[in-house]
Amino acid sequence: MKLTELVIRETIIEDIQSPDKKGALRELAEAIRAARKPAGYKTPDVLEALLKREKMGTTGMGGGVALPHAKVEGLPGLFGAFGRSKPGVDFGAVDGEKVHLMFMLVSPPAEANAHLAALKRLSAGIRIPNMTKFLKAAKNAREIWDLLREMDESVGA
Repeated sequence: MKLTELVIRETIIEDIQSPDKKGALRELAEAIRAARKPAGYKTPDVLEALLKREKMGTTGMGGGVALPHAKVEGLPGLFGAFGRSKPGVDFGAVDGEKVHLMFMLVSPPAEANAHLAALKRLSAGIRIPNMTKFLKAAKNAREIWDLLREMDESVGA
């Protein structure tokens, strides 16, 4: 599955407003609900699952990037969102730095293989030279979307 199928333009938040992890995750979860309107999608349940996953270990992977993800009962499929925080959010990242780029992924437990494949694709995409720098510097959601398409092309099928 392509990143641009997971993260549609309407689930890109150019400027996360919340200064904390819980608030940032809520904004991302709400973006999916508002844009996709998936059957059975309940923002409080999604947020609870994401926070539970964060308690197991941070998804802040360093370099200003976090890949928050969770499996949530009742979801009809795999969904993603992207958020950027200019001042940064304390995610408890492995390098101790604030997170500026967040790729959120949620899926039903039955789609574990697709969930893992999407995480691998995201991980490969952010390792493209200068990609995180370009995402941080993007002027708007359209430029972020174009960069996600570029990530798709670079990491292949």
